Amino acid sequence: MSTTTIFIVATILSLPTMAVIMWGWRRWWRDGEASPMARFIKNSSIPIIANLVGKVLDLGFAAVTLRALGPTASGAWSFVALIASMYLVTIVNWGLNDLAVREAAAHPQQASRMFGITLSMRWVVAACVAPLTWLGIWLWQDSMPPLSWGTQVALVLLLAHLWPAGTAAAASASFQAAQRMEIPALVTVTTSIIRTIVGIALIWLLPDSESRIIGMGAVALLATVLNAGLLWGLQHRLLFRAGPQWDWAWMRRLWREALPLLLNSILLTVFFRFDAIILRASSGDTVLGLYDAAYKVISLTQIIPPYVVGALFPLLAHRAVTQRDTLNPLILRAIGVLQWVAWLGVVNVVILADDLIWVLGGDAYLPDAAHILRILIWYLPLSYATGVVQYALIAVKRQQAITWAFGLGTVVNITGNVLLIPRIGAEAAAIMTIVTEIALLAGLWRTLRHEHIQLPLALMARSGIASIIALGVGWVVLAQGVPAVVVAIGVSISIVGWGYQRQLFDQAIYGMVERIQQRFRRDRTEQK
Repeated sequence: MSTTTIFIVATILSLPTMAVIMWGWRRWWRDGEASPMARFIKNSSIPIIANLVGKVLDLGFAAVTLRALGPTASGAWSFVALIASMYLVTIVNWGLNDLAVREAAAHPQQASRMFGITLSMRWVVAACVAPLTWLGIWLWQDSMPPLSWGTQVALVLLLAHLWPAGTAAAASASFQAAQRMEIPALVTVTTSIIRTIVGIALIWLLPDSESRIIGMGAVALLATVLNAGLLWGLQHRLLFRAGPQWDWAWMRRLWREALPLLLNSILLTVFFRFDAIILRASSGDTVLGLYDAAYKVISLTQIIPPYVVGALFPLLAHRAVTQRDTLNPLILRAIGVLQWVAWLGVVNVVILADDLIWVLGGDAYLPDAAHILRILIWYLPLSYATGVVQYALIAVKRQQAITWAFGLGTVVNITGNVLLIPRIGAEAAAIMTIVTEIALLAGLWRTLRHEHIQLPLALMARSGIASIIALGVGWVVLAQGVPAVVVAIGVSISIVGWGYQRQLFDQAIYGMVERIQQRFRRDRTEQK
């Protein structure tokens, strides 16, 4: 039995498994009886686990599609998917997600009204964005390679998915404000399972790369419609009943207040993925396909921070208003924990890059995609730190500062990519991703100091130095012919062990270890 067949069978069997999990969760969990810390752990851990499952499904699906399409067709699909799923969905959401969570968490009685009004706003923006997209493509047609007929049809399908995508985002914000983040997480996993099964079936049935690109667009639309329907239905059942509402005064205020968040999101997308547009214009679909293969691995590194920070955000918003003196310690602890996770990610990806790309796309993407991946991954520690401080600034209502910082990062990113990609290629895009993170933190620095928000700079430096030293030793061992997986495990254990012995981890970890040791000693004593 092939690996692909095993993956498909496991995916199909995961559907009834998800049904059992959801049934058991409803019977076991009582949200009204849970403590604030228990809700925080639930709201961070369950979505992370669910998203890990979703990412495994995404990677399995990507391993099938990358091989079926090849670098060139894969680059063409990734271009329209990037335009629709990142840029256009970001515009449709208009920065309303964080604003809706903040308002609904502070004023729960307004949650249903906030959902209805923001839903209408997203639909209106989607109706404006779709035709403007085709106008932009027509204006840019002489600046880059033309879209194939299959890619154009896929783009139409992806434009149609903007309405259900906005609906799903509005309902997800309602659950996040109610600290029920496990609901959107489990729904997303369910739709990912269905999308993967249907998508692989279509790829097997369709005869060529053009029709397969269309099939992937159709599957994306189906999955988004299903996701929106499930979330809206569960919102009716578990939270409140609400539909689209129109209140021009509220809309005008929300559009105005959310505009900085929209600009932040657009600038974030631009300085992370505008390089893909420049790459396609400069080097074509094949190079973009190689770069996109590396980025599929990078996407795994963004599983943890959004859910940790998303679960942390209601606490940050509450403390910013009621207990400002306790805000900074919470930020320091969050960044400290995420730094160790980030550096472990850097070390493992650098060592395992060839194996990761081979598993994902096969020999057609080696060695170029692995080389790109080894450069890209160094953005991670700074990305994890800036992710936390951005939400801290939103909590203290200084989101305008984030806009200026993202503007600086965007200028640095676009300028560097335009100058370097034609000369160096995809490696320049990877380098500029790291430089952009440095520019973003530099742009935020003055505001952070003004708001007395600190970074654990000493811990960041020590964790980074220790990880780089361990990576250097691991690279020497790898050159001696030791399997990369063995080297990665050994280096990871050495980093964790050194940090633990030096008392560099969060004190909650040491407390948890101590409780486990005490219970183990007590059990041994009772057995004697």
